[in-house]
Amino acid sequence: MQSRKLPPMFFNGWIKKAQCVAKCVVGIQNFEPLKRIFTCFSTFYFPALSIESFTKILTMTAAIDYGSFNDCESSKDNHIRSSSRPSSSSTAALAYISIGSAIFASILLFLLSPTTHQLPLLNMAKQDTDNTQIPDPSAYPHRLFIKRTNTTIPILGFPSVALARLSDPTQQPLANRAVHHAVEDLQIGYFDVAPEYGDGVAQERLGPALQPYRDNVFLAAKTMFRTEEGSKQDLENTLRALHTDHLDLYQFHSISTQDDVDTILGPKGAMTTFQKAKAEGKIHAIGFSAHSEPMAIQMIQSGLVDTCMFPINFVSYHYGGVGQGVLDAALAHGVGVIALKSGARGRLTTQSGEAVHVPQTFHHIPEWKRQEMIHYPVLTSPKYYTWYEPEDDPVELNKLVLWALNQKGVTAVLPPGTMDLLDGIADMVRGKSEVPVLSEEDVEGMMRRYERMDIVPIFHNRSVSGTKVST
Repeated sequence: MQSRKLPPMFFNGWIKKAQCVAKCVVGIQNFEPLKRIFTCFSTFYFPALSIESFTKILTMTAAIDYGSFNDCESSKDNHIRSSSRPSSSSTAALAYISIGSAIFASILLFLLSPTTHQLPLLNMAKQDTDNTQIPDPSAYPHRLFIKRTNTTIPILGFPSVALARLSDPTQQPLANRAVHHAVEDLQIGYFDVAPEYGDGVAQERLGPALQPYRDNVFLAAKTMFRTEEGSKQDLENTLRALHTDHLDLYQFHSISTQDDVDTILGPKGAMTTFQKAKAEGKIHAIGFSAHSEPMAIQMIQSGLVDTCMFPINFVSYHYGGVGQGVLDAALAHGVGVIALKSGARGRLTTQSGEAVHVPQTFHHIPEWKRQEMIHYPVLTSPKYYTWYEPEDDPVELNKLVLWALNQKGVTAVLPPGTMDLLDGIADMVRGKSEVPVLSEEDVEGMMRRYERMDIVPIFHNRSVSGTKVST
């Protein structure tokens, strides 16, 4: 039986109104107004209709061409089905008319609502964003990090080095899920990355994954280039990879020798790049990471840096003599400290670690670092892919992290570079207003535990090799 065609004027009237409104709504980037419109719409018309179907309706309505219709997929939940041409089915035409009427009426209700003001949809978007900020800024205790600007950050960061293993671009969805979990589930709002992690892989994966949350997180990156020219190019590459126009913090990476300090602070050194970039708004603060305590103290005393990343590690502190000097200098000069390697037991051995292959060339790592990796071979954990042996007993790992956070002068910690250990650490401190205090009994127990183990501290001051555990 052939379907009867509806008069064009009858059909086009409501659809034209609905189409104009739908195009406006679909064009709004923030999704919250869409959901609020859907709530009103479904309450009055189709209570069982899903948000997915409603989204499809809006897109479909916005795409209507009065003479012909573009092919549209059927709704996923089968609440609404339509053919591609209304002229061949009165049922489809009536469905579109109902849709158009419902959308137009529900939006009109919002426009006439006494609680709305000028540009009500934009106001709703702003209100919802403010009320549902992700990550939640109150999820973790915050501490002062950059004294000059009174900037605070949450005490737990995301170890983006964990993304370095995802070298195949087709693994981007895995990076997206990891970051989504960190931000949406764990509410982490501090991210740190470096081009050296996977020779550019980690920052390439982090950029797209972090993009939906960029405005609400503190993003830090690093460069291992010591000269003005090399660091300038490295910064541009990093900004591109991270899909951002600025970094909240940019850091000199892995300072361990006097030559590092002299080159960075000397004529045409990397400090020149940093200061120019800061003046241009490309970076907001200057910091560094170091493995040598004397070099870290020199950088702090220069008065040119806001922050410092240094191994504040229980075993290195007690059995390697490393850490307190940096904390004292940082406190004296108002420099924020990120505790590196807080969750490490100690160094890997040839028995417990696997050797890292050093290629003939790198894309994002300077030649001097490649030579260092040859002279001081790098080992990785076969289980966690870290450059050291992490503490994998959950209770003891949390004690190590708490010990670092309990040291005066420490702002935050970066956990071991593996997603496998992140949740347990996050669960320990998330939702608390202050960092739990580690008891003297706990510290004594930790001393006994690591005294019994045949462990070489990940960093120590016994020889130059004590500063050489990759990055």
